[in-house]
Amino acid sequence: MDTRRHPTPSRTRALVVGESLTDIIRPADPTQPTVEMPGGSPMNVSIGLARQGVDVQFYTELGADRAGDRIEERLVHEGVDLLTGPRNGCTAIAYAAVRPDGSADYRFDLEWSLPHGIPQHSPVDVVHVGSLAAAIEPVAGAIESLMRSARAASTVSYDPNIRPAFERDLGLARLRVERQARLADIVKASDEDLAHLFGAEPVDSIAQRWIDAGAALVVITRAHRGMLLITRTARIDLPGRHAGIVDTIGAGDATTAGLLAGLGTLGLLGADQREHLRTIEPRTLRAVGEWAQQTALLTIQRAGAEPPTSAETRDALRDATSARALAGAAT
Repeated sequence: MDTRRHPTPSRTRALVVGESLTDIIRPADPTQPTVEMPGGSPMNVSIGLARQGVDVQFYTELGADRAGDRIEERLVHEGVDLLTGPRNGCTAIAYAAVRPDGSADYRFDLEWSLPHGIPQHSPVDVVHVGSLAAAIEPVAGAIESLMRSARAASTVSYDPNIRPAFERDLGLARLRVERQARLADIVKASDEDLAHLFGAEPVDSIAQRWIDAGAALVVITRAHRGMLLITRTARIDLPGRHAGIVDTIGAGDATTAGLLAGLGTLGLLGADQREHLRTIEPRTLRAVGEWAQQTALLTIQRAGAEPPTSAETRDALRDATSARALAGAAT
């Protein structure tokens, strides 16, 4: 991996804004008990980043209840710097029913009001937003304002993380995602997100539209079929890697955490690195993609959203590379 162009920072700094909630998970095996645990896509990203050695500030809303206490306890335990306003009401809930293939159906009991606005925070290299918090008005407007202002100093990362059960108006959802994608430097979306929003439009066409609008990097995850990473000068198609799937909860969030941590390690985050990110060398982009993919693979081998540490990702990626080399030599 060629890092000579990019000064490597001592530690990447991130701000994540979005919902935290309680996941109530019903396993595919009906003989297994229902599990309750803290969750929410932005929260999962925060924890994933912290486990990858990133300094993380996370702004969210917490209910004035025991569920809110558990979320706060977990974030503190993970080393995430929690930013939150006064706690009111009940903590949001996500109900997840795991299918036999490890994927999950969701429904939500969620409110997101941001009554005190987004608080002051320390300078950061990257701001990550998305998921349900970016879909609820009028908060979506505040998040879009944050995305605009953050670009002066930081890379802006966005994951629409579409939940069909939550989106009541597909036309408005499509317009919102297009608008928010145009404000981001990095857009990570699943092929399921894109199919839900844009039907049969090819994913390369969607990615190119976002690149033309200003995004430096578009990443499209495709479950067992791998991942696409697209810039204006490169297109990397990573094949899928099969692993024993326990469930896929938090897999996309782990991908985001691995992606941002990998880019941060290379010194490619921050407004002053925007043009370097646009023209990242293909072999470097591939290495970052493989790191993000391995981070997700380790997550789906565990129950719930439990992303790996950077050491775990490093060791697993090294072992996978060695195994592929041995297989190639054998043939």
